[in-house]
Amino acid sequence: MPLVINLKRKKRTKEWYLIYLDDGHEILSYIDFIIKFKIKTGKQLTQEQIDEIKSSSELIFAKEIAYKFLSSKPRTQKEVEERLRQKGVNENIISRVVEEIKNYGFINDLEYARSFVFDRARSKTVGKFALKQALLAKGISNEIIDQVLSERENVVDEFEIALALANRKLKQIKSSKKKKRDKNEQKRKIYEFLARRGFDWDVINSVIRRIFNDFKFEN
Repeated sequence: MPLVINLKRKKRTKEWYLIYLDDGHEILSYIDFIIKFKIKTGKQLTQEQIDEIKSSSELIFAKEIAYKFLSSKPRTQKEVEERLRQKGVNENIISRVVEEIKNYGFINDLEYARSFVFDRARSKTVGKFALKQALLAKGISNEIIDQVLSERENVVDEFEIALALANRKLKQIKSSKKKKRDKNEQKRKIYEFLARRGFDWDVINSVIRRIFNDFKFEN
């Protein structure tokens, strides 16, 4: 059986220790297992004890990482999983930790998506396509995205948001000291601006018709 040749507390922690064994291995252990198995220099450990220390300590370690990561602001399931992978946690443990956190309500992709969408709805600066792309990048499912964007349509007028943005952009274009642009160039600039903001073609088309009273514009 491996023999403990050294035991050191990790720097800046009170609960974590490194156990050094005479076979060259070292084990990260939570303090509970130091106490449970009365570990000290000269102590022999069975393989069962070593396995328990490793698996249980890794689970505790992963939970600490996850809860600390969530303490600053809400996160999606994908963000938490990626954080744990960055810290070297294995997939088995990641699944267990994420499932526990979800059960406690600390990860909720639906509520995250709602908050994300309606926070940006108040700012009135982007369209639904941009919102969808941002949520997809955060690992939110298409089903949840479709649901929250559908909810958004009941309280947000996409056309009015795009129209306000386009009018401000048009003022900038007209007041620019650079070369004056003809109407078709102005339309093109408005189109490109709204497309970058994530508005779809139907909305952009309607906005340009409203502003210019016609739509003789080649994309």
